[in-house]
Amino acid sequence: MYQRARPKPRIIIMRHSERLDSVLRNANWPQEAFINGVYSPNLTQMPTVLPTRANPHEYSLDTPLSRHGRAHAHHTGEFFRSLRLIPHRVYTSPAMRCVETADSVLDGLGRRERVPLRIDLALHEPTKRQLPLQPAEFYSSVNFFVDLNYSPILSPTNSNIIVQESRLAYYQRMYTVLKRITMKLISQSMKATSSSSPPTVLIVTHRPCVTLLAAMLNLDTVDDKVRYLNDMLSNRTGEVNFLAMIIAEYDATTGLWTFLSDFSEITTNQLMSTTRLQTTMQFPK
Repeated sequence: MYQRARPKPRIIIMRHSERLDSVLRNANWPQEAFINGVYSPNLTQMPTVLPTRANPHEYSLDTPLSRHGRAHAHHTGEFFRSLRLIPHRVYTSPAMRCVETADSVLDGLGRRERVPLRIDLALHEPTKRQLPLQPAEFYSSVNFFVDLNYSPILSPTNSNIIVQESRLAYYQRMYTVLKRITMKLISQSMKATSSSSPPTVLIVTHRPCVTLLAAMLNLDTVDDKVRYLNDMLSNRTGEVNFLAMIIAEYDATTGLWTFLSDFSEITTNQLMSTTRLQTTMQFPK
């Protein structure tokens, strides 16, 4: 008698959506948007509301999404839902643009109040200066659904760790957090039944990190790991646009991740049609 195979675990590694400062082209926009500490958006690209910070000018170093960025992330969540690509766990960098992206994708999926965000500094890109990154408790206090019981590899309050870090240190923390996520995902998939939907994880991170994390999925099969990662970053970083993503599936028989899709960007036209991705990923009807 034919027995259906256990569903293969999937991972989505995504860059955040459109950041506000990239639209305004003005790093000092908070000086004009906050009047006596009160947020007063004066341009259509600005979000209608922003969480209150003790120092609102911190937004110049920890930018939110543009209004279009939040809407585009929401539509991406709707796109996933139409494909039955449903993340059961979400990890994100503590950068506000990443947290807002993860939140909006889950909102589009209709799972914003069911899947808490796991915030981890280990998923942040390298930086040349200290950043005013917020801890999970801050996001929880301003109505994001956050897993406060999650123990991150690196806490956002230790952001000095990623300032001017060496390339090798960057590689090591990325590998550590990815390995932790994938091992948990693979372990959970072993408990899934043949009728279960594929266990799926979403990671929201930054432009260079998408390429690096994707390259690390099968890194254990590579001999010269550092050279391989250097080559991947040199060749691919420029292609990673807002909301660019890779989607990969784990095959337990080979112990390898297979890349199902690699989008440099999901455009509005792609969001209107699921045909291409359904064909590529062979989703069940």
